[in-house]
Amino acid sequence: MIQLIENQPLLTVIIPCYNVELYVDKCISSIVNQTYPNLEILLINDGSTDSTGKICDEWQKRDPRIRVIHKQNEGSSFARRTGVDNTTAEYITFVDSDDWIDANMYTEMMSALLITDSDIADCDLCFMYEEDGRVVHRVDERDGTFITMGREESVILLLSTQSWRTSFCTKIFKRKLFEHIEFPKRNKLDDFVIQYLYHQVSKTVLINRAFYYYFKRSGSICHPTDLQGKIKNYSERSDAYYERYLFVKQYREYHKAMPFVKYYTIYCNLSLLHAMIKHPQYFDKEQFRIKIEQLRSINFTREDNLPRGRKVDMYLLKISPKLFWFIRLLYFKAIQVKKKYIADNTAKK
Repeated sequence: MIQLIENQPLLTVIIPCYNVELYVDKCISSIVNQTYPNLEILLINDGSTDSTGKICDEWQKRDPRIRVIHKQNEGSSFARRTGVDNTTAEYITFVDSDDWIDANMYTEMMSALLITDSDIADCDLCFMYEEDGRVVHRVDERDGTFITMGREESVILLLSTQSWRTSFCTKIFKRKLFEHIEFPKRNKLDDFVIQYLYHQVSKTVLINRAFYYYFKRSGSICHPTDLQGKIKNYSERSDAYYERYLFVKQYREYHKAMPFVKYYTIYCNLSLLHAMIKHPQYFDKEQFRIKIEQLRSINFTREDNLPRGRKVDMYLLKISPKLFWFIRLLYFKAIQVKKKYIADNTAKK
């Protein structure tokens, strides 16, 4: 374990809370029991309709480091912004209210941050699955060592590999990085502003250990189960990927990340266009037109690493959006006919 140096600056932990009455106790407990003592804990009750707000108030009475802010429901992104606006601490971090953290997370991360004089400290995470209690680590062995790197290398790694997750919750930030950051209105997609934070740093540090437990549960905001919710989520994600593509295109020093960013931007936006064709009741013509314009603006070449079907889609879009729509519609209808034929024959047997 990294030994904490004498300087222990205030660290603000911001937790957006919305209808998590079954989970928020475990989350808060993991924070108040941190071995790092100098904490301010902001619980942002984002208009919860269950007992979440009451639970937060009870915690505030029990621990003087906790402060509760009740607000109308505007989504977790605005809740995080509210937390940032209501602290004067030099360092801030975030936890999602259905997750929890290792007891030594902030001791070790603050130590690495202060020892290396970095602007951001990052660690790994692991997944806890609600249905069967499995804990899955992305990498089997983590030895607790840490490495530092400069701005350019940090941003490229952030955008082009899985070494650094884009999650806000595995990081500690210097608060000054947020002074000119605008959180998006898209719910739960504020992780896509992370490149703008890294773009301002001089040095970052990565601790080679998984301190954060990401709780994978059905029905969460991140993982809606209804079709309309899934489509909305995908639509917002496609916009965020296109914004990331424009960011990399703007700054030549990050162009090494372009193949990775371009792949996900094209793949996600084409998948959304497919959804628009299959489920037109959830979209309007203007949304379709905007997606077409975004995809046609991407500098696509035959050398791009995409599945053959996605390359065909891009060629069709370049030729004619109407042709793309017509061919894809025929394809989806043919699949429906085939599925019905197989189902009818199976039923007869």
